[in-house]
Amino acid sequence: MRQREPKGRGVQSAGSLASRPSVSGVVRGVLRSCFVSALFSACGVFFVVLSALADFAKTQWQFSKPVEAPASGDGYLRIAIEGEVYRRSQRSLADLRLVNERDEELAYTIYAQHETTTEESYQPTVFNQGVLPGAYSTLTLDLEQEIESNTLFLRTSSRNFKRRVEVAGSNDRRRWIVLKSDGYIFDFSGDQKVHLTTIKYPDSRYRYLQIKVWNGKEDPLAIDGASLSRAKTVPARRAVRKLGLHSREEDSKLKATVCVLDLGYENLPSDLLTIETPEENFSRVVEVQASNDLKSWENRRQGDVYRFRTEKYSVEKKALRYAEVRYRYLKLVVYNHDDPPLKLAAFEVQGVEEDLVCRAQPDRRIRLCYGNPQAQAARYDFERLKNYLSLEAIPRVRLGDEIETRDFRPLRPKRPWTERQPVLFWGVLILMVFGLGTYIVRLMGKVKAA
Repeated sequence: MRQREPKGRGVQSAGSLASRPSVSGVVRGVLRSCFVSALFSACGVFFVVLSALADFAKTQWQFSKPVEAPASGDGYLRIAIEGEVYRRSQRSLADLRLVNERDEELAYTIYAQHETTTEESYQPTVFNQGVLPGAYSTLTLDLEQEIESNTLFLRTSSRNFKRRVEVAGSNDRRRWIVLKSDGYIFDFSGDQKVHLTTIKYPDSRYRYLQIKVWNGKEDPLAIDGASLSRAKTVPARRAVRKLGLHSREEDSKLKATVCVLDLGYENLPSDLLTIETPEENFSRVVEVQASNDLKSWENRRQGDVYRFRTEKYSVEKKALRYAEVRYRYLKLVVYNHDDPPLKLAAFEVQGVEEDLVCRAQPDRRIRLCYGNPQAQAARYDFERLKNYLSLEAIPRVRLGDEIETRDFRPLRPKRPWTERQPVLFWGVLILMVFGLGTYIVRLMGKVKAA
């Protein structure tokens, strides 16, 4: 005869299931352990950040230069940044500090007048377009009102040409004033493509412009259209860098001339290179590379230089602009391809001048401290004030001789808290692992008992 199961058995089984730890409980336990570990790591990072924000201490800056300014001066000063400062400072100049004779830090801002260009473009109506055989192609542009302009751009699908261009202006189409008679456009579409169809002329204010493209005995150009613009450029305040030729060689594999220029100081800013050569009727692609140690070369930039001189035509481009780099050495790779190497007579490198602008302190001597690899960039309210100052009118002063700090003690970044307290860290970690292991063993025992 079949016996019935005790009534309480089903209740007991349910109770044992209820006492079994859930998966979510295990996850919460693991998350708690991870949170504790993250907390210790965060504490270490926090202490490192606090040490980086420490106040100015002169023993942590290896070099300084006195500011050659009158002690009784008032107002503002512009302090020229020199080559020795670039060499000893961080590349970003983040470690520059101005202090007075009491070691009180002075607010400053870095001022560099870069070249700025504003341009307004216009699309005029083209009419009276035609050709006078054996002389020139012509077209008239209508701006519909008197508008200032100084740049003409001609669109053409023609290739391999050179032409002289004449630009004249008028407000009534009766009296024409010649603005430029010797403008040139050209195109060379061989292995090295050179295309220039932009003409610059003096600032003018006319409604109509008449364009003549002199063809002579050659076929007329296919002129597909034209546009005008007014470009206003404020030149940068530049300094010519002293340089020496470190090396020069002919690379047969690259079919190029490789020259290395030495600017004398590490981290010196530059952005303009001029190549002088007596040669004519050439076009070369030039690559610029930069380095501080002659080993790793960075910031590759390319551009072209050329000079063409014939009986009817003369144009050249010997300056190469590139994005600013801050290095001591510049490597120039002049690609000759199958042409003979150019006779490179001289080089000139320029960079934008940088100044520190600060408020003068009457009866206080000021010095510039630098040479702290661990320093963070200073942030002052003075940075916004410079927008309201006539910076070019501020007197510019220079720095004196470099002085090395006698009791210089470099600031070494503190190791994370976990490395500075290894016994405590590993002790806590072992306890955490032991506790977590005990918890898992007890959990497994309960699961088996169930």
